[in-house]
Amino acid sequence: MVEHYSKKIQNVIQTELFKAKSSIKIVVAWFTNDLLFQPLVLKQQAGVKVEIILNRDEINDSEENGIDFNELVNVGGILRWNETKQLMHDKFCIIDDSIVIYGSYNWTNKAEYNEESITVSKNESETIRFYLEKFSKLSEKYPAIQSTRQIVSSPIIQTEPIIQKKEMSIPIDINELSKERKKRSYILRQCSPMNLGSYNALAFYEKIDIVRVGISDVLIGRAKGSYYFICPLKWSPYNDVEFTDYKRDDNMGKDTIWIKVFMKWGLFVTSVRKFAFEPICDEIILCNGNTVFRIINKWGLLDNYGRLLLECKYDGVLCIGNDEYRINLNGKSGVYKKA
Repeated sequence: MVEHYSKKIQNVIQTELFKAKSSIKIVVAWFTNDLLFQPLVLKQQAGVKVEIILNRDEINDSEENGIDFNELVNVGGILRWNETKQLMHDKFCIIDDSIVIYGSYNWTNKAEYNEESITVSKNESETIRFYLEKFSKLSEKYPAIQSTRQIVSSPIIQTEPIIQKKEMSIPIDINELSKERKKRSYILRQCSPMNLGSYNALAFYEKIDIVRVGISDVLIGRAKGSYYFICPLKWSPYNDVEFTDYKRDDNMGKDTIWIKVFMKWGLFVTSVRKFAFEPICDEIILCNGNTVFRIINKWGLLDNYGRLLLECKYDGVLCIGNDEYRINLNGKSGVYKKA
């Protein structure tokens, strides 16, 4: 089977890397994307044999490159440098000797925003044989090293969680709720920091999703029925929020994502790690970047910044087109069009 990709290439590669069971062999001219490097470290720790062949130049082996390849070598991975004057321009990855990823895409931060393409070839014997022979020749040509440069990175400062355990009040402009609902408080559960002990992050998570939020990717891990946002630097969960489901519309351009906390939906801002709209919604329907939401038996409309477009007082709100909504109130219907 052969598949071709020209969009979200980083996500495609990450997905295939996490599926690896026995080996990952990489030959790439330039490698600066840490979101592609960290899965390799985790896989090596989990028993998958990881080998990389790179050019040793001012791009790969410099202080500007935030990747410390020692991190892989120190957990048993194999790194080979091309230190000759002959440029190695290959770009391919072999997974479990059965999947080959190849194309124009270098594993760099810039490549994700270039016009690039890759091909993923699965169980194609001729393709696998060709690239395995290519990898073998390059492995014989470039010897494995025992250590690489040490990058001195800035210390990571652990800040206090932005969201503390507290009572949440209903927004004052949602004024059509019952008296019982107005008196009810909403408590957002603060998750205690997770102690993974001797287990690495890969062993802890049952599943890791890569979700495009705005212009960046957000890592979401699932463990024991709950979801957690993952810190890409440590590959451990943030300790500010735990949730049971999430939703996102491709039309939502801002760094927001709907998450479900204690059976209630709230709009979470990933960049500042706080809620734009607190988790008080019983139901949400995503539509063209906006959100139709229900609290008890009343409906309203929010934009993707969490701002109210229609107060939560209608008997029904239905998306009927681009920024057009049919609203029902007391048996009468009307149309709302976003300006």
